Amino acid sequence: MSNVSAIVAGVIFVALAAANVVMMLEASQISRSPAARTRLIAAHRAGGYLFVTLFCAMVYGMTQRLAGVGITSHLPTYLVLHIVLVLFLIPLLLLKILVVRRYRQNQSALKALGIAIFVIAFVVVAIPTLSELLRSANPGSAWSRLVSGLIISVCLAQFGLVFKKSKHTRPESPRFPPSSSQSIQFVDPENASARMNLLLAQIESQTHDAKTLRFLVPKERPFRAKPGQFLTFQWIINGQQVPRSYTICSSPNREYVEITPKRTDNGRVSAFLNERAKPGLMVEASGPYGRFCFDEKTHKNIVLIAAGSGITPMISILRFIDDLKLSTRVSLLYCVRTVADIIFQSELSRLERALPDFRYKVCLSRPHPEWTGVSGRLTAELVSQQILDVSSSTFFLCGPKGFMETARNILLSLGTSDDQILQESFGERPAESQPLDSRQSETVVFIHSQKTCQASIGSTLLDVAERNGVQIPYGCRQGQCGTCATQVLSGDVHMDAQTGLTAEQKNAGYVLPCVSHAKGTVVLAA
Repeated sequence: MSNVSAIVAGVIFVALAAANVVMMLEASQISRSPAARTRLIAAHRAGGYLFVTLFCAMVYGMTQRLAGVGITSHLPTYLVLHIVLVLFLIPLLLLKILVVRRYRQNQSALKALGIAIFVIAFVVVAIPTLSELLRSANPGSAWSRLVSGLIISVCLAQFGLVFKKSKHTRPESPRFPPSSSQSIQFVDPENASARMNLLLAQIESQTHDAKTLRFLVPKERPFRAKPGQFLTFQWIINGQQVPRSYTICSSPNREYVEITPKRTDNGRVSAFLNERAKPGLMVEASGPYGRFCFDEKTHKNIVLIAAGSGITPMISILRFIDDLKLSTRVSLLYCVRTVADIIFQSELSRLERALPDFRYKVCLSRPHPEWTGVSGRLTAELVSQQILDVSSSTFFLCGPKGFMETARNILLSLGTSDDQILQESFGERPAESQPLDSRQSETVVFIHSQKTCQASIGSTLLDVAERNGVQIPYGCRQGQCGTCATQVLSGDVHMDAQTGLTAEQKNAGYVLPCVSHAKGTVVLAA
């Protein structure tokens, strides 16, 4: 390879490394659409193949030149350094390929490796190129002035970029603009219950009564969730704060969170989100919460059974599996009324093509005459068709209460055990409490806070605590997340829901104050 050819190959080599870094960083931007991100990733992959091919060709050329020099010759210092850097670049490339193939979720490692490869590639090319140019150029000649000018220009460009970035970032230190009803809060990343402000960036229609809302997560709040968990939002509707919990339907590996609220009859919040919410909306949220979540280390064979909007945690699990390219075997049985009610229809088709171990069926309870798929109600025969191995499967159930009771009974009749079944009550809030008897108030004693309080009929124990300055941490306020679990030392308590309690907590006398009501005098360890 001639010197000119070597210089041209070196420039292309460095340009490919730089382009790959830029495409990787651009693909990680949360403002990018999924289509744009897919194109960038494909271009990055193609650039990577070209980079490795060119690297192999350059290494071959270098070995041929070294063979011509002979092992007894004394190699110049710059050439020894050049060889060391090339040898160092080989394991870095192998490591990056391994991370891309097996550990793609580790984006920080990929970025660090990409930048390191670019820097080393630049130095590998620069050392012999500059050495050759400076060695062949006479002092004061045009070549010498050109090389010196090139080095000075690169340095000035770097200083310019640093200065430009520092000017640009100062006015944007708060990532999101302030809202009239909420202010930016900087939270402790280790405290999952701490509040964060989310910015609504994008809305996508799924069905006639369901929309997907994408929210940007502030950089100051590292977001760590498991597929299947939910967030509790503090919506501001007509000047009033209304808390509601929604399951995250995006993959936890993304730098944004998505929810898909389905409009329900007399649903104050669901109607607001489907009809009035616009990009730019700010909302305060806390979480993630919930024990209904997929664990890639233990769940190797899973069956997902969902109805209606209960598909949202299931799509998060599937997207997570797709992101990590896991070998998890997944079957999905999705029950809805009509074709028009299928949420994530196109996404399910995409995932079926992308995941080799994923299969799914949609069951319509009210099919149209042209429907050729499964129809009718959930039956043992239908469920058994989705089960590849009862003993090794983990079952995820999500949907209306009656649907999940039916699904659970079917699974138990097929020989599954209780510890194989995970379920999430979805789309329903606990029923409004009715007066338990004719008394006007109950007595609640918070033993640790040393306060004795009166609870009016209909008030939850959490309401009583908040009115009297007793601190009980909480999350969903629907009895699902278990954050507010508190032990009852004496007395009788009625709970509207118990989903958030473990069997051990129930046996130890814990209740969920957010959905609990005192019957008589109650003493709490709070």
